[in-house]
Amino acid sequence: MDDLGNHTQLRPYYDPETFNAGYTAVFKPDRGVVDACGQTIASKLNTVAQQGVKKFGRKIGGQGRMLSELTTGLKARFDGEPRLEGLDGRVAKGFGQLEWNDLLNYRMWQGLLQRLLQDFLRKYCQHLIQLPFDTARLLLQVGDFGGVESAQQRQDKAAGGDEDSGDEDVDYFPSISSQINDSERWRGHTDDPDATKTHVVQPTGLHTMDVLNAVMDKEGTRGVWRANNTIFIYNFLSESLDAWFTGLLSPFLQIPDPYFIDIINSPDVQKSVALTFAAAIFTGLVLLPLDVIKTRLVVGAVASTHERSLRRLVKRWSWREYIHSLPGELVVLNVLNSLLSKAFRVFTSIGLHRQYNIDRFSSRYAFHTLEFLSDSLQLFFKLPVEALLKRAELHYILEPASPFHLPASELIVRPRAYHNVFVTLRDYHRLPELWRGWRIGLTGVVCSHGLRLMEAQQTVLEEEEKF
Repeated sequence: MDDLGNHTQLRPYYDPETFNAGYTAVFKPDRGVVDACGQTIASKLNTVAQQGVKKFGRKIGGQGRMLSELTTGLKARFDGEPRLEGLDGRVAKGFGQLEWNDLLNYRMWQGLLQRLLQDFLRKYCQHLIQLPFDTARLLLQVGDFGGVESAQQRQDKAAGGDEDSGDEDVDYFPSISSQINDSERWRGHTDDPDATKTHVVQPTGLHTMDVLNAVMDKEGTRGVWRANNTIFIYNFLSESLDAWFTGLLSPFLQIPDPYFIDIINSPDVQKSVALTFAAAIFTGLVLLPLDVIKTRLVVGAVASTHERSLRRLVKRWSWREYIHSLPGELVVLNVLNSLLSKAFRVFTSIGLHRQYNIDRFSSRYAFHTLEFLSDSLQLFFKLPVEALLKRAELHYILEPASPFHLPASELIVRPRAYHNVFVTLRDYHRLPELWRGWRIGLTGVVCSHGLRLMEAQQTVLEEEEKF
């Protein structure tokens, strides 16, 4: 303070507010760094730069942020003004400043295509690994394996047989017919003489590997990776349409897109939740015909004489002709399945942030652990709805009036008898069948969260290297 007073006495003509030394920017204690036009650097930072800060665990400030602030970066581009991009301070040119050298930059396009190719290969490899297990789960959900014993039942029966064998007389000369019947029973054959003449698989148990081995024995490797391209296209369209619907409807609701800004940072959380659920419902309904086709290709025999081309099957569908013939419960189950796919994760994120101030950036490991528990609980509620949905789709496929009709003789499983949801739920002794495939689902949840924890650890290491 003494030095400042001395400088003021030595230079009484100096006014820091009006003095211009020719610099492009000056520092003012009350406002920060100010440019020649009187604007601070903080006022020039757009939403994209703020999102880059959020990536490293910092929250987006201000709960009253309006939609106009989200379009600041786009307005700057159309106005031809340069703007800051990311945390490293790189300047991105506006549309008015782009040159042919920028458009013909080989390294830029090479890096973009390389990232796209890496993402595609990673997604496709994950799809190839997951496909056989999803196929086995669907077959367990829609198939009737009443004559097949589970592994636990076989173990109990074998243990009981060993205990009783000590008190029985040993038959040293068994008949040939009894040996044949015993071998057929242990190989999983039924009393149906036409079983070997049809496409129906005969698993020795209800375990996932038993079903996959039966499909492999019947149809080979092609049968295990059945409907490969159709399922990959369905998954790609599901993610793309969901993102497109949220981006389309968010401006009308005056809220940011949940795909770019977390719901917990939205100015109106209720609207963001409603938008997320609405986009999931619209996506599920639009892709309902493709979902039915996917089920048809999975349960249908690979060597079937009926149509198995996705392009030709899609051409059979017409919303104008078949929307009235769709069963109402099929639509309701599709909506419930779409909601359950989003509800638990959305409400978990909001609840953890509001009640305990935990999010994916400030408390990574705690958040991922609690999210894992939420996904496990979601699996418990989603499996019955998914099983009922697949049975309803198969029932619709077997109807002669369906555009995707497939006779029962062309299926690789005996279809589970299905009338409606209420009849299925009243069959109490077969209710546990609705949770078939829970081991596969739980394994998928564990693997996905393991990968997320590895990515979170990699992000922490990158931050430590930068700082």
